[in-house]
Amino acid sequence: MKVDTRKLDNLVDMVGELVIVQSIIQEDPVLQSAVDERLTRNMAQLRRITSDLQRNAMSMRMLPIRQTFQKMARLVRDLSKKNGKPVELTLTGEDTELDRRVIESINDPLMHMVRNSMDHGLESPDRRAAAGKPAQGSLTLSAFHQGGNIVIAIADDGGGLNTDRIREKAIAQELISASDDLTPAEIHQLIFRPGFSTAEKVTEISGRGVGMDVVRRNIEAMRGRIEIQSTPGAGTTFYIKLPLTLAIVDGLLLSVGHQRFVLPTFSVRESLRPTREQVHQVQGSPCMIQVRDHLLPLIRLADLFGIDSPVHDPCEATVVVVEDDGRCAGVIVDALIGKQEVVIKPLGDQFAGVRGVSGGAILGDGRIGLILDAPGVIGTTSEESRAA
Repeated sequence: MKVDTRKLDNLVDMVGELVIVQSIIQEDPVLQSAVDERLTRNMAQLRRITSDLQRNAMSMRMLPIRQTFQKMARLVRDLSKKNGKPVELTLTGEDTELDRRVIESINDPLMHMVRNSMDHGLESPDRRAAAGKPAQGSLTLSAFHQGGNIVIAIADDGGGLNTDRIREKAIAQELISASDDLTPAEIHQLIFRPGFSTAEKVTEISGRGVGMDVVRRNIEAMRGRIEIQSTPGAGTTFYIKLPLTLAIVDGLLLSVGHQRFVLPTFSVRESLRPTREQVHQVQGSPCMIQVRDHLLPLIRLADLFGIDSPVHDPCEATVVVVEDDGRCAGVIVDALIGKQEVVIKPLGDQFAGVRGVSGGAILGDGRIGLILDAPGVIGTTSEESRAA
């Protein structure tokens, strides 16, 4: 039986609305004050049925990534003939399931990254032979679960990213200055800058300086991120980390003043009430927090969004340690309210550029809570923390 995808999307949206209404009823003050065993039992049964219905509705939109990987196999075969580079392609995890919308959105970024691996990553047979490698290159596409995410890895056994060349090109294009002291990982991230290319000549495959910036923008639009691991002479692996679904998120509910925020749990490392010895001040204001052997920048969420909060001392507040791509920061909030699964609502084009926010959600008390974007929140303090 074939079902129109729009009908399926409408069903998932309606189930999402049902979950929101069930949560609002559950937290209604009138019901909270009612002491009735049968009512409590029926409400618990309603919550179980609603969550099962939501889980089943979401699973109807899940598809294996096999078809997308098979498209990449055809692309690799065509490029191999065109470039004269023999390549052995290995596919693993083809049965890994993703949300249909995620699969549709990942197709173009994945295609561009495979093209880049074929053109930039894998060397010609002559150069491989000179480096003591087999003439046939190796390219691996794999998909697997990691935490609450799906990870798609594109690995080649080529020459790896040339850190010095990327740095020279970035300085020549005035993306960075010669005095900037960047780590290899930060230099690798420069390939995602608009207009950046290290190709000697422009080909129909690559070299125009467009593509990788679009890839990153598309991945981040899906609440995902890209990580790079590169070894000179041994190859490069790109990891695309994506959420299982774009419809719901498991989050930690935070209170800042009269506002509520949702922080996705996969970004949270720990939470703590800091002592005076842990908080380090720069020019009289708290700037860093020491968590065991690490100094982390402090971000006051009230200052970031211009909220009037009664709690000013970090030692009287709660610090939530958030992590993204190996970077960590301590986020100061008034209190932790609890853990909740929320239905993500887009904020529209007019709020698309708000840094640190990825969407909104209707909470159990009927109020709107903004869903925080960990990379955006951490990125707001990178310059200040370096200076500190």
